[in-house]
Amino acid sequence: MKTKLKILIENTVFQPEAKAELGFSLYIEAEDKKILFDTGQSGLFADNAQLFDIDVASLDILVLSHGHYDHTGGLERFLSLNKKAKIYAKKGYDQAKYSGTERYIGKPLQVEIPKERLVYVEEPTEIAEGITIMPEIKIFDQDDTHFTRLNKMEGDQLVTDQFDDELYIALVKNGKLTIVSGCAHRGISNVVHSAQEHFPLPIDLIIGGMHTLHEEPAKLERLADQFNRLKIGRMVPCHCTGINQYAILKSRCSCPVEYGHVGMNVFLE
Repeated sequence: MKTKLKILIENTVFQPEAKAELGFSLYIEAEDKKILFDTGQSGLFADNAQLFDIDVASLDILVLSHGHYDHTGGLERFLSLNKKAKIYAKKGYDQAKYSGTERYIGKPLQVEIPKERLVYVEEPTEIAEGITIMPEIKIFDQDDTHFTRLNKMEGDQLVTDQFDDELYIALVKNGKLTIVSGCAHRGISNVVHSAQEHFPLPIDLIIGGMHTLHEEPAKLERLADQFNRLKIGRMVPCHCTGINQYAILKSRCSCPVEYGHVGMNVFLE
């Protein structure tokens, strides 16, 4: 059976009636599980799910990539529609997070996940056959990290957020690896190298946010060169990647690169 990935929320949309917003939400349909990865900024993911004949109430699992509002903002809507799914996150996902010193960008303050449904991920956790939540992103390349002006509250002090709450999903299908990234604040190259260290397999696909929106062309070129050395099969960057930065990756990478958008389907054979 094919594994299906469908983007429910992203910054861009081309389909009539579907809706877009700054954020990310990805539906994963495997043989024995229906999984949601992030909830976008609001409840729009659920409107798109209904449009695409996906029943949010029947989803088995929700995975939260990190605690920013554009990935957790749809939690309230999710909890109102789905009464059974386990919700996986890393400790610290609910810390108060800020852009600079004043703008709150964390999880919605009014939303609490029921304790009996919340699962903290502290080690690689297989949630379906070949689908593993990966909680550790090692920093192999400090230059490919994205912490500038992003802070979190620890006690009564604001400190630089190094995104210890960030996780990703690794899917292994027919001896090949797919990497699903929420935002890659700790660096998409660091996500990829961490995944390959755990799963020393050819990489079929990287999909999701790469947080390169504000990066200069030279840095994108270096990133593309890394991907080329790894012989990535295909890439679907979106969300915080940036359109101009996507264009550089597309022109520089040797593999097919297609920008992700709301309603896009990707299949793993």
